[in-house]
Amino acid sequence: MKEINNILWQARFNKGKNWLKVRKILQEGIEEFPRDKSLHMELAELYITKKLFKKAIETYQRILEFDDNDSQVFFLIGNCFLFIKEYKIAIEYYDKIKHYFPEFLYNKAVAYTKIGRKDKGVEIIEKLLKFSTTSEIPFIFLAELHFSLHNYSKAIEVVDITEKKFGKHGNLFYIRGLAFSRLFKWIQAYIEFQAAEKMKFSSSHFYRSYGLTSEKIGKTPKAIYCLLKSINLAPSDPTSYIELIKLYLSHNKVFEAYSVLKFAQKAVPFSFPLSILRTQIMSKLKL
Repeated sequence: MKEINNILWQARFNKGKNWLKVRKILQEGIEEFPRDKSLHMELAELYITKKLFKKAIETYQRILEFDDNDSQVFFLIGNCFLFIKEYKIAIEYYDKIKHYFPEFLYNKAVAYTKIGRKDKGVEIIEKLLKFSTTSEIPFIFLAELHFSLHNYSKAIEVVDITEKKFGKHGNLFYIRGLAFSRLFKWIQAYIEFQAAEKMKFSSSHFYRSYGLTSEKIGKTPKAIYCLLKSINLAPSDPTSYIELIKLYLSHNKVFEAYSVLKFAQKAVPFSFPLSILRTQIMSKLKL
C-alpha cells in the first residue's frame, strides 16, 4: 500500500508539469499492481483532463475485469460516452447502476434527451428532485424539457416552484416568457421578458422573442430595438434579420426593410428566405 501511495504521490506531484511523464509513472505502477483500482482511476482521470475519453474508457474497463460490479466505474464510463456523444452506450452503462444519486440521474436524463426521449428525461429528473438538491439547474432543465414537449403550462409551474425555492433569476423570467408566448398570452410574456432584461439576461434568441412579443402588443419601437439587439448578438444568424425585415414591411417601411436586407446579405450571403424577401422588397420599390 505504501508503494502504491508513493506512485500516486509522484503522479500528482508531476501532474501540472509533464503529463506524459505522469502517464508513464502510472502505467508502470499498473504493470506492478494490475489490480489496484486507485492507479487505474488516476490514469483515467489524467486522460479525461486531456480530453482523451476513449483512452479513459479503456482504462476504466480494465477495472471491470477484476471488479465487474463497480457503480462508480459504470458512472464514469457512462460520462465518457456522454462526452463523445455516444448517448445510447452511455445509457447502457448508466442502467447498470443500482443505487441512484443526483449527478447520475441528471446525466442519464441528458443522455435520454439527446436521443429524442425527452419524456424519459422528464421522468428521470422528477426522480432526481425527490433528493434534497441545493441547485436550481435540474429544475431549469425540467422546465426546458416541458417547454420542448409543448407542456407550456407545466413549464410555467416548474419555473414558479424554482423561483420560490431559489429566488428570481433572469433565465427563469425568460423561460416563463417563452411559455406565455406559446400560449398566446402576449402581455404576460412581455412582462416576463421585461423582467429578464432588467436582470441583465441577454442572448440573441431572447431579444428576438422579446421583439416579436413587443410587436404583438403594439410596441413597435421596442420590437425594432430588440430585433436589432438580437442581430448584434448573432450577426451570422439570418432569423432576426428576416423578422425585422418582415416587421418593417408590415408597416410599409420599405426603405428601412431594404437597408436591413443589404446589411443581412453581407453578413449571411446564402440565405434563401432573404432572397425571397429581396424579391418582395424590389417589387415594392419599383411601384
